[in-house]
Amino acid sequence: MKPSGPQGAVLLFVLALVALLASLAVSTIRTAQIEVFGAYGGIYSRQAQAIAESGLLAAAAVLIQDGQKLETDNLTEDWAYFPDLAAYPGIWFLDGHLDGRIEDESGKFPVNSLHPGLSDHAVFEGIFLRLLCAPPFSLPGDKAKALLAALIDWLDPDDNPGDGGGEDAAYAAALLPYRVRNNSLDTLAELLLVRGFSRDLLYGRDSRPGLLSMVTIWGSGLINVNTAPLPVLAALPINLDSARAASLAASLDTYRRDPVRRDELNTLGWLGKSGGDLGVEWPRGALTTRSLYFSVLLTGRSGAAQRRLYAVLKRDQGRQSAQTPNCKVLYRELR
Repeated sequence: MKPSGPQGAVLLFVLALVALLASLAVSTIRTAQIEVFGAYGGIYSRQAQAIAESGLLAAAAVLIQDGQKLETDNLTEDWAYFPDLAAYPGIWFLDGHLDGRIEDESGKFPVNSLHPGLSDHAVFEGIFLRLLCAPPFSLPGDKAKALLAALIDWLDPDDNPGDGGGEDAAYAAALLPYRVRNNSLDTLAELLLVRGFSRDLLYGRDSRPGLLSMVTIWGSGLINVNTAPLPVLAALPINLDSARAASLAASLDTYRRDPVRRDELNTLGWLGKSGGDLGVEWPRGALTTRSLYFSVLLTGRSGAAQRRLYAVLKRDQGRQSAQTPNCKVLYRELR
C-alpha cells in the first residue's frame, strides 16, 4: 500500500533529511581524514628534519674523533663510511632513518687556486686542463683552454680577455644581464654564469658525473691525494697521457683504500711506494695528505616525508696542539 497525503510527504522529507545528513557525514569524515593526514605529514616532516639535524651533529662528532687520532685524512677512516658503521648508534631512529655521506672537500680541485694573483696558479691551470681533457669529460684541447681562459677572466681583476676567454664586453655582446665578477668564486653555482660552462658539463648527464662533484671553493688551496676523486687523481701527473694517468689512478686508489697501508699515507712518499709508474712527475707543491674542510649531505626520513641537509664543516686542527679539535659550520642549507 502506497503512503499518501501527509504521511507520504513526511516520509519523503525524512528520506531527504537522511540523505542530506549522510552526505554531510561523508563530507565531514573526508575533511577530518584530510586534516589528520595533513597533521601526520607535518609531524613526519618535522621528524625528518630533526633526524637530518641529528645526523649533522653525529657527522661532526665523527670528524672530531678522527681529528684526535690520526695525522692524515684518508678513505680508510670512519668518516668515509658515515653513517654506515654497523656499531655506530643513531643510524636508525625510532620512526625514521638517516642516509648520507661525508666528503672531503680538500680532495677536490680548488677552483679559486686558478686566480692569477696566486703564485702556483700555473700548476693548477695544468691540472684543470688535464681534468677537462680526460674522461669522463674528454673535451678537445681548444675547448678546454677556452673554458680555462673564461674562468681566469672571471677571477682576475683586469679587463684584458684571455685567448678564448671574455671580459665585460663579451658578456654584454652576448646580451647577458651581468658583468664579470673579477674575484674569487663564492659558490660553485657561479660557474653557470661563466662563459662556456654548460649545465651538462657542471651537473653531468645520464651516467656521466658533473664537474661540480670534483671541484670546490673550500679548503686550503691544496689537493689531498688520499681522498681525491679518481678523475682529479688522474689529472695530477704532469708527464702522463690520459690513458696511463687513468690506469695509475686506479692503482693508487686501490692502494690508498687498503687499511693495511693506512700508516703509509701520512706523507706524499706513498705515491712512489704504491707500485705505480716510477717516472711520474707530481706537482708536489699543490698536494697534501691532510684535510680541514668537509661537506655533509644527509637525508632524514620519517613516514612518507624526507628532508635533506647540506652543510660544510671546518675542523680545527687539534693534532698539533693540546686543544681538543672542534667543527664549525661554515655553510648550511636545508632542502
